[in-house]
Amino acid sequence: MAPSDQTILITGASGFVGSAVVLRVLKDGYKVVLTVRDESQKPWLKEVFKHEDQVTFVHVPDFQAPGAFDEVVKGVDYVIHTASPIPTPEMASDWKKNYIDPAVVPTLNLLESALKEPKIKKVVITSSCISFVPLDRSELGESRTTHEGKGNPQIDEKTFYETEFGFAFGAYHGSKIASDVATWKFRDEKKPHYAIITIHPDFVYGAIPVLKSEEDLKNHHTTSAILWREYTGTDGLLRFQEVDHSVHIDDVADAHVIVLDDKYKDGEQFILSAGEFKWDDLLKHAQEKYPDMGFKLNEIPSWKNGWDALYFKMDASKAEKELGIKFKNIYEQFDHLVEHMKKLKAAPHGGTI
Repeated sequence: MAPSDQTILITGASGFVGSAVVLRVLKDGYKVVLTVRDESQKPWLKEVFKHEDQVTFVHVPDFQAPGAFDEVVKGVDYVIHTASPIPTPEMASDWKKNYIDPAVVPTLNLLESALKEPKIKKVVITSSCISFVPLDRSELGESRTTHEGKGNPQIDEKTFYETEFGFAFGAYHGSKIASDVATWKFRDEKKPHYAIITIHPDFVYGAIPVLKSEEDLKNHHTTSAILWREYTGTDGLLRFQEVDHSVHIDDVADAHVIVLDDKYKDGEQFILSAGEFKWDDLLKHAQEKYPDMGFKLNEIPSWKNGWDALYFKMDASKAEKELGIKFKNIYEQFDHLVEHMKKLKAAPHGGTI
């Protein structure tokens, strides 16, 4: 069956990863059904995605409402679930309400609704590399390295949901573990007719398809927006030591489409990462390639002292081998973002790019 004869339900289309996945799916010719929580998003998303003959928008105001997706799943062949909360300054407390429930409940609602549509072949869920990382990094051992084979950290659900995480990224981390655990528990208990595959990206960098303007970047708390702010003088939550790791948004979007192939079976999990880079090396690249853009990098602030204990590494060789992805390096990721921002400067009033 050709892609043009198949329909994919995608959640989170207004987000960084979700919008990139939508564009990638449309490029292949699939029809898409896109959920939006706020109908005011639709005019801008129509400009971003175009392909009006392939796109249907459905208003789902509350992803946590029981049966929220019952009508939306009707007639679709695949589901790609990218929607999930991201750390923001105003969500600094009530971790269960702001992070855990919005990650776990919509995922379970969607999986439950998909049981009612026999046509669905596969549900692909966007998780995170940190779902394989324990909250206590020392459990990774001296290598500080994780991979799919390690599985999710063991948690006691009641205790875990009552955890006082202390800061937003910690709660986000917890939400990814909890959502993954809930997904596989659902699969084991309900034994759905469809396959479930989870995608686990590293910190994702590159162009942000749904960004309206350079000014609008202030309202974005995506990793790519934080990266831009780091190199324009604003300290973010991503950099707390000299070395880090990342993945290109295009590689993430590609992975979501690749795994739709029947050869990728139920239960597969894929970490996506281009590997490590040095923040100072990227700064040198930025200043040499774009001398007129004033890129800079502040010293790591003292309030991040001790955060290096949070550092971890990943083995993404499974995705590279089995998905056939040659991961784009950090310089390609940064260049992609810079070129996007240049286009936004040329269209400062929200024009499409």
